[in-house]
Amino acid sequence: PSMGRKHPQPSLTRTLTALAGHARMRPDAAAILDNSISISYQTLWQDICRTISMLEPIVPEPEALAAVEWTSPYRHVVLLLALEHFGVVTATYRAQEIGDEYQRLFSHSDLIAAATIRPHRTCLTILCDDLWWEKTLSKPVNTVALRDSKPAKNHRIACSSGTTGAPKFMMRTSAQSEFRFSQNQKRLVLTQNSRLVLPATFAFQANYLSFISCMRVGGLCIFAGDAPLFQTLKEQSATHSIVIPMEFIALKSMDHRNALPPGLKILIVGGSLTPADRAAWREVCPTGTLIELYGTNESGTIAEIQSDTRGKIIPELEVQVVDDNDIPLPYGKEGTIRLRGEPCATHYLFEEHPRPERFREGWFYPGDKAILEDASHLQLLGRDDDLLNVRGYKIPAAAIEEIVKGFPEVIDCCATTIQDPLDDGAIWLGVRFSPNADFSDIQQKLKSHLPIKADIHLYTVDTIPRGPSGKIQRHTVATRLRHHIRSAAQKKTQSMI
Repeated sequence: PSMGRKHPQPSLTRTLTALAGHARMRPDAAAILDNSISISYQTLWQDICRTISMLEPIVPEPEALAAVEWTSPYRHVVLLLALEHFGVVTATYRAQEIGDEYQRLFSHSDLIAAATIRPHRTCLTILCDDLWWEKTLSKPVNTVALRDSKPAKNHRIACSSGTTGAPKFMMRTSAQSEFRFSQNQKRLVLTQNSRLVLPATFAFQANYLSFISCMRVGGLCIFAGDAPLFQTLKEQSATHSIVIPMEFIALKSMDHRNALPPGLKILIVGGSLTPADRAAWREVCPTGTLIELYGTNESGTIAEIQSDTRGKIIPELEVQVVDDNDIPLPYGKEGTIRLRGEPCATHYLFEEHPRPERFREGWFYPGDKAILEDASHLQLLGRDDDLLNVRGYKIPAAAIEEIVKGFPEVIDCCATTIQDPLDDGAIWLGVRFSPNADFSDIQQKLKSHLPIKADIHLYTVDTIPRGPSGKIQRHTVATRLRHHIRSAAQKKTQSMI
């Protein structure tokens, strides 16, 4: 070879390149804490290499799709990063999601990495059980194959169920993922000394994005599992975490100040906090930082919330507020949000018919109401499907829930209407009360806060149905209530015969 010619370098993705560097420079540094088991960067890198060798004979071509079942967080991480080496697009699913809706994902997959049962009859499936992992992780480490890494245009399939409960799948390109990784790093300022607590599976998209951001800088990712989140934050001396608003319910039971690690930084996704939530946070972590975001899986972050419902729009997106005829409204007028830009998905995958209510003429409609204050700021008013129709008046359900959650005897609540001929147009309020709470006067207290006169049917609940991001699935609540009302009416009729 001629003088000065360099040997070709492995064509790794940015994440694999970073992990290889940490394994070389800081081999004993802790990378992942999963179920109290600590895994070093060297072990993580070696296990990824072993898994790549195990997958090589059967892995599909670049840009193919692999659905990977979530079981052990560590094993899931290793599989995703090994498949990324081959340029394979990955999607995360959980065992409880092997149903009719997720069959759309499985039927379009080129490979399924299943840990429990085979979710689809015909798709090529690897059973990644304990025996498979024992064989895989006992293989010798071979880094030679890494020279053939194949970065791909597409990176990952995100899934969103939102408030409907029906999953929607969308493609995230490598460029979109890189943009979100950089956004995460800018907001969280992760370092090698960071201790990031992740409370949920990678079906919760923000968890995956934050995990990769932390791995790239060499921090420690701690998977909370089923343990109470705020307890884990305290016990693990967390510096960062990703939290959905409903988790803040637990702060009401923390009755002593300075309970959380000082300087803790939390990213809030999936909704906004109530004033009561923020007050409770300041009690238990007065030196901490909350970063509240408004966004969707389809678009990523749309705005950074600055005070209550007011947000600053990220410059990479064009945001408009339009009327019912999709005509842009002037600043200060209430309407429906639409947006477009490179970070946005353009359609949903695996569907027979397009969804014009969400994607049309290059715009994405997230289904939220807002007021555009100026070119860079908006005020959020709530979701279209969260507006309660009470005898012709439209009331944001979140506004009622915010009031109720401010009552000290309330842990959680859900407001809905059911629009049924057997109903009288009342507000149905499902409430989860704290133990030994006296709620006899809550209806009267609430009526004094409502902008209109309305009947309130109060009932107690143990849990409120929510999606992975914590959004209340009101259609499920309404369906259950409608069934209850009709059953009660039928029993009453039968008893009179």
